[in-house]
Parts: sequence; structure tokens; C-alpha cells
Amino acid sequence: MKKQLLKVVFALTAGLFSCKKDEIKPSTTPLKTTYTIDFEDVSIPSKGYLDSIKGGLLEQGFTFDNKYVFDDYYKYWYFSKGFAVSNVENVDSAGFENLYATFAGSGADKSKNYLLATNKAGLKLPSSVQLVSLAITNSTFAALSMKNGDQFAKKFNSKDKDFFKVWVKGFSAGKIKDSLAVYLADFQNSDDSKNYIQKEWKTVDLSNFIAVDSLNFQLESTDVGQWGMNTPGYFTLDNIKFTK
Repeated sequence: MKKQLLKVVFALTAGLFSCKKDEIKPSTTPLKTTYTIDFEDVSIPSKGYLDSIKGGLLEQGFTFDNKYVFDDYYKYWYFSKGFAVSNVENVDSAGFENLYATFAGSGADKSKNYLLATNKAGLKLPSSVQLVSLAITNSTFAALSMKNGDQFAKKFNSKDKDFFKVWVKGFSAGKIKDSLAVYLADFQNSDDSKNYIQKEWKTVDLSNFIAVDSLNFQLESTDVGQWGMNTPGYFTLDNIKFTK
């Protein structure tokens, strides 16, 4: 009887080990690597920014819009839409003359370079990449305009429940697939201590943007006039992370 029980135990044990051996299979899915576009490799002129990039800025297969056009009436060239690369650190000077500065005072993670972006700026992604996140914050121009007001725009306040935000929109073959809103200023709280103008870099999770081939950034403000948004239509961007 004991011999029979031992045979049963040995048989069960052998079968158990046999199943475990079959279940342990090497993964056929290749591990993906995370990459970061931090713009530190871009050579910037001594003036502190690069705003004329013919054909757009190309970084690790990503193409960032850049429009640098000639004004026939005033006879000068200017950056009109898309992205410019900057390392300007001025957080104190208000107005358009300080257009290219980030309100954070430096790039994300205390780096040098970052992007200045306009309303409706867009970028194209290479195939077979998955977005992870990006860092975003105010330009000094927009932040000080909201903080103090200027000749065109109002000072933000909680009475009017003011806000300034950027919609990040993901597209595939020209059709929108996903979007999210990132507040760059929010004065909608009755408790003034909770209202803010974004200064530090904010990491935005883009992991839900699946199989998108382009991004577009659209600004929205409560300060709107006859000709559209009064708040300066600029923000800053850095550290785009993705896997492939």
C-alpha cells in the first residue's frame, strides 16, 4: 500500500513539474526603450533663441512645425507659428520683447534648451512610437500678462473665474483620437490661495495617446476680445518622452 501511495505522489509531482516547465516560456515581445527629446543638441545663436528653422525642427524622427514669414507691409521677417528653440532665462521682463523666455527660468530638470510654442503649433511623430509624457509651462510673456495685465490683456482674478489652458490633441490620419487639457493658469477657486499661474515645469502623461501620428496644441483663455484671445498665445515645452 505504501509503495502504491509513493507511486501516486511521484506521478503527481512529475506531472506538476512538467506543467510548470511548459508554462515558463520566453517572452516574444521585445522590450521597449524610453527616449527623451530634450533639445540640448540644438545649436542656438548668441541672442538666445532659434526661431527660423526651414522645413521645421527634426529631432529623433519627430518634426516640429516652424513658420518664419515675411511681412509685406512692415517689411520684416518674423516667427509666426509653431516652435522655436530657446535658452532665454528672463522671468522678470514683461511684454513681447521677452517673447522667447520660459517662466520656469530654465529648461525642464534645470536644462538649458526648451521650446517656445504658439497657439495651434503642431508636430508629427515617426511610425511605431508610443508617447509617454512631456513637460509644459508658461512663457514669461503670457505669465506676466496674466499676473499684472497689459495694454491688450486683463489681470486674471477669481471674481471672473479666469483660466488659461492648452489642449493637447492627438491625431491619426487627420482624425482626432484623444485630447486632454492642461491648465497654465486657474483662478476658478473661491479660495484665492488655490489659484495659480503655472511657473514650474508640469509633467503631462500621454500614455493614453495610442497610435497617434501627430499632436496639435490649442490654447484657450477666458480673456477674449473682438479679434480673439487677448492673453498672449504662447507657452513652453520640453522633455518629450516616448518608447519604441
